[in-house]
Amino acid sequence: MEDGEVSGTNHTHAETGYDPAYEWPGYTEVPQPTTVLNESLSSNFKPWSLLRLFVQTSSVLPRTQRLTVLDEHKEVQFGRDVAPAGSGTPRVRLKEMAVSKLHATMFWDAGRREWAVVDMGSKHGSFLRPGGYSGPTVSVGEDLGIRLSPSRVASFPRALKHKDALTIGSTTFVVHIHSDRISCEGCSSSGSGDNIIPLFPVSKGVKRAREEVGSMPSEERDAKKALTMLKRTLLSRHDTARSSASSQPSSYVDRSAKRRALFPSSPLDTPGVLSPRSDSPCVTSSGSVPMPETPAPPQPLPESNIGRQLLMKQGWQPGTALGSQENASGLVEPLEVSATSNRSGLGMPEKAPTSSSGDWRESGKQKWWADMIDKK
Repeated sequence: MEDGEVSGTNHTHAETGYDPAYEWPGYTEVPQPTTVLNESLSSNFKPWSLLRLFVQTSSVLPRTQRLTVLDEHKEVQFGRDVAPAGSGTPRVRLKEMAVSKLHATMFWDAGRREWAVVDMGSKHGSFLRPGGYSGPTVSVGEDLGIRLSPSRVASFPRALKHKDALTIGSTTFVVHIHSDRISCEGCSSSGSGDNIIPLFPVSKGVKRAREEVGSMPSEERDAKKALTMLKRTLLSRHDTARSSASSQPSSYVDRSAKRRALFPSSPLDTPGVLSPRSDSPCVTSSGSVPMPETPAPPQPLPESNIGRQLLMKQGWQPGTALGSQENASGLVEPLEVSATSNRSGLGMPEKAPTSSSGDWRESGKQKWWADMIDKK
């Protein structure tokens, strides 16, 4: 009997203990839970390596912000200015004059399957030091590494390795690349996320709301509760701003109504009719032009007048002229004021007489003949 052969061929299933129900039915359709699990794994899978930047030294970034997390991004920019509105590319902002507006860019090279850095033509350059450096922080005058390109010239993509150091301005980043997408101890973020550098501009309202959420105790810091509180804070501020705007009065001021209240006797303005000029004579309701009032005759100064008292102390007597009494040629009576009618004012010349016919040509001829006679 060979190995694996069953002794005897006339044994029944009851004797051997075999049951056909134990047989494997073969491949069937894949169960539904396994399909859902595979789909979820494929949606969360990222085809690029994990990249994080640890700030080794910087004079512009806050001391609490020491880590750049790029788990969900395949590109990051470095520059002095804020990213344009609506841009979906993250940017690390370094606010100093040694950094250009758009200084450098890191990106995932899918063809070479590696992270690379490009200098975008900055003036002061970007410096890359090979990995494995564990010395002290770099200061001014020390070796910054290899400059990627000359001034004002864009560089070729330079591959990044784990533990490389990239220096931009006064900031030095240590590159952490993990192909298994598991962060190490040196690039792990804190539990609250306070050490993470923001990659997108955050409005003041959202920043305050996040600070309020972050001030909650650790036992009450739940994700759903924090999101609910953030929504309530933003909505309440929106409603408050809307109510304050609606309660403010309109900016229109009815100046005509104010003028009518201050001067009730003034005539009302008629739409489409020009108001009379201030220098033209006022027209009454009957249509006649009022005559100018005759000024009152001058009256002698009363004895309580200070000017009269000063003159009398200097020797002046009522009824005499001012000045020396030896040559009393001054005026005793005051000048009388007479109203001028049909005149524009004092000193205006009289109008030249016009001819009866009113023809300016005839008057010009007469003047020319008069000049000729005078010359003869």
